[in-house]
Amino acid sequence: MNKIFYPLFLAVACCMWFKNSRAQLVNTNISNAVTFDGEPYLAINPVNPQNMVAAWMGEKYSAGSFKIAITVRSSFDGGNTWSSAITLPHFSTTFGSADVSMAFDKTGLLYLCYIDFNQALGTGGDYVTRSTDGGLTWDTATEAISVNSAPGKLPIDRPWMVVDCSNTANAGTVYITSKPAYWVAPPNRNYYTLSIDSGHTWSPIANVDGGNYLVGNIIQQPMAAPSTTLNGNFCAVYPSYLSSQNIEPAYYFATSKNKGQTFSYSTVVVAPAAPVDTNLKSGYRLTANMVDSNQLVFATVDSSLGESDIYAYHSNDGGATWSGKVKVNDDAAGTGKDHDMVWAAYNEQGVLALTWRDRRNADTSGFWSAGYDFYYALSTDNGQTFSPNQKLSSQFIAFDSVDADKGNDFMTCVYHNDTLYTVWGDTRSGSMNIYFSKTIASSDSALSITLLQGDEPQWHVFPNPVVSVLNVEASSVMLGKEISVYDATGKKITGMQIQNSHFEFATVNWAPGNYFVKVENEIKKVVKP
Repeated sequence: MNKIFYPLFLAVACCMWFKNSRAQLVNTNISNAVTFDGEPYLAINPVNPQNMVAAWMGEKYSAGSFKIAITVRSSFDGGNTWSSAITLPHFSTTFGSADVSMAFDKTGLLYLCYIDFNQALGTGGDYVTRSTDGGLTWDTATEAISVNSAPGKLPIDRPWMVVDCSNTANAGTVYITSKPAYWVAPPNRNYYTLSIDSGHTWSPIANVDGGNYLVGNIIQQPMAAPSTTLNGNFCAVYPSYLSSQNIEPAYYFATSKNKGQTFSYSTVVVAPAAPVDTNLKSGYRLTANMVDSNQLVFATVDSSLGESDIYAYHSNDGGATWSGKVKVNDDAAGTGKDHDMVWAAYNEQGVLALTWRDRRNADTSGFWSAGYDFYYALSTDNGQTFSPNQKLSSQFIAFDSVDADKGNDFMTCVYHNDTLYTVWGDTRSGSMNIYFSKTIASSDSALSITLLQGDEPQWHVFPNPVVSVLNVEASSVMLGKEISVYDATGKKITGMQIQNSHFEFATVNWAPGNYFVKVENEIKKVVKP
């Protein structure tokens, strides 16, 4: 991380953060959408945990119509303030985007994967772009999976990406799992591809399932939930229903020690199928303990008690065997109150956090008309037991019919030391927006963060890269504020008070390199070639 960020942001953080009681839960709208923003993903930089990046699907007007594009914002002070929103490019004017995921490698290189395609034309694929500055800028994306990689199957849906951060020979390997598009009829299988050159080239797709652990011919969306382990294994959990293997549906665990050349398999659970309201977002999550390669947890939604609840299965032997299911949400059973949208993460001490959407406080059962909150629970024994549930959301969110639509299928959490960071989409503002929460888990207390500007910047600089003159345009609310420019070492090279809506900095004498323009808590990067 550039040295400029420590003095600038740390000072802001020390002055503005304070603990609140649970009556003062804080959620910050980091998208400020007027139409729709959904399915956020959050990643934290292992080299500088104050740097985190949020990305999501946002509806944007482009080429004469509204299309989904991927929007990104970065923070360099633990979520206290955020950069201006960046919209990642489409690869055709006819393309729309979906399904973003991100992962840092152990050096701080950030990868982002997303779908960009045209459904009607059957063109496009899954693309991967990289950022070396914590999400502020991105390089030219490369195609990892094409719509034609498995003819007729559109094998680009739900491209989950993970990176090997071990100290083994597999370190730095980037993996993506995917499945056929949700409207493609079975038989379907799941897929994976990998890259050993920082995502610039990718292996041909292959199947995660195999041997006597096949998906079967019935499941339409056999998503593989991936993870990587401390000892360099690539692993995934996926559903199966094939009577010659098991007479009941199953979840299987696949693991590879050699970058996907071969897999070994085990059974997580075999159980009768329980009917689940198809409106619920019943995705599942596999996560590995970052300090113990033997410990993994599989979190899922299960409706065997009559309503959909959050359950965890744990392994203490690297996935060879798995526990029975452990119920995580602690509200009473048999009420018909549904839970969904589960996510899971370990911290550096091996403590596990699960987050989910929760309807226990709704005045009706089922999906339709049931409002919701967001909750979390912790486990210090690798998912054998969980703490009392606590709220993440600062208010109860009323039901909106958009909750039934595609595009709001998951939330995300990351867990660093004792701080749980979460993002999700809800409609409290009248449209689907992305909310961020920061919680001290041991004391169950929230941290206040500054109010953020919307996606439309109140000031911007151009051109970028700059040659001889850097233009600055500022709205009226910026008048009287100080604007400063710092070089890559953190040295202030110029500054002034904003007196006009348009002014300039002469840059002809600036040495080539990166510069940072700062107004209050917001910083914009400028490049002098």
